[in-house]
Order: sequence, then C-alpha cells, then structure tokens
Amino acid sequence: MSGDIGCYSIGTLSPFNAMDTIIAMGSSIGLAHGANQAGLEEKMVAVIGDSTFFHAGIPALANAIYNHSATTTIILDNGTTGMTGQQGNPGSGETLQGAGGQRVPIEPVVRAMGVEQVWKVDALDEPAVDQAIKAALAVKDKPSVVIVEGTCVFLEEFQKRQVVSVDLEACNGCSLCFRVGCPAILKSPEMDAKTQRPKAAIDPLLCVGCDVCLQVCPRDAIYRPEAVIA
Repeated sequence: MSGDIGCYSIGTLSPFNAMDTIIAMGSSIGLAHGANQAGLEEKMVAVIGDSTFFHAGIPALANAIYNHSATTTIILDNGTTGMTGQQGNPGSGETLQGAGGQRVPIEPVVRAMGVEQVWKVDALDEPAVDQAIKAALAVKDKPSVVIVEGTCVFLEEFQKRQVVSVDLEACNGCSLCFRVGCPAILKSPEMDAKTQRPKAAIDPLLCVGCDVCLQVCPRDAIYRPEAVIA
C-alpha cells in the first residue's frame, strides 16, 4: 500500500495500519508503478486524495497507464484540500480566493486518460467500497481506479445527521467498530461478562452520524435514537 500526503496519511497508524510508504506529495502512484515494474508479486495499491491527484498524481497515473501497470489507484475525493485548511482545488469548483471556478470531475479525467476499469462509490457506503476495492484488486493486467467520494465533514455542505448510540445490552465488545478508526467510537468502562472485552460507547460531540459503524456492527448494537419506535 503506497500512501501519499494528506489527511488520509493517518492510515499508517493503528487501527488501520494500511500504508507502507509515505514519501512525497503525489508519489503514491509512482511508487506503486515502480514496485510493479520491479517485479513485486504482490498487488500494489496507491492511495491519493483529490487535491494531491490534481497537483501531482495525474502525470504518475499517465505513466502507469502508458506502461500497462497492473496497479490499483484509490482516489479519496472529499471535495477539498482537507489537510491544510479546506482550500479549493480543481475538483471542488472553487478557487483559492473562494470564487467559483470551473469544476474538473475526476472520473471523466481518469477515463479519458485510458483507464477502463473505474469504480466510483460513496465513501460512507461500506459494502459498496469493499466490493469496488475487491473488484479493482482482481484486475491483473492493466491499471484500475477506485474513486471514493465523500464530502469532508468540516465543509458547510456536509449533511450532519443525528448522532448514534450503543445498546449496551446488545454489544458484546467484539471490537469491529473500533477498527473503523472513528474518533467518536470509544471503549466503554463496561465490560462484556462473557468475553471480558470493553463494550463500545459513542461520544456525541464527535459523532457526525455517518452510519459506517452501524453498517459494520454484526449485532445491530449501534443505532440511531430517532429510528427507535416506542
């Protein structure tokens, strides 16, 4: 997994442990292609943000396409330059001065460059993201691209929803929700009697109601209070 410079760089840390390299802005695709060309048998995956893709990722992707590199590039499109303060970029349709600009959509750019295997998915649809990545990884003879779209939670247009809660009676401390890496998901002081593992708790000040934890909980122990029918 070849990482890049952006807010997604936290993917190097626990619980994700999902990036093996972070070198320079825009280097993820080039490193993945280089490892592929060097004969590395494992599938190489590059992770890059939308802003970094426009800044330095396009030339590297063009090189990978030109050389028939069997790499997968995952472009995380949150509609802004999140790491340095939500500045605009060509994909956001807003200039650095805050004025409206011509938006450059990523998917048509990638397809016009010659990538045939392209998936675009909602970042908060966990099953769809999972399926798209698995499908892209299965492509063995050409480049593949997965575009994961999800508005940055710090943008005004992000639709924050009702916070979620944990049913402590249903939670058994399986820890799957902890692996989401959400800062709102905490370890409760209450332990499960059988497993002796901490149950989950939700910090309502940090929760934005994205639903990802609801999707991964195998016991339906996480719920949205407004959905409960008395």
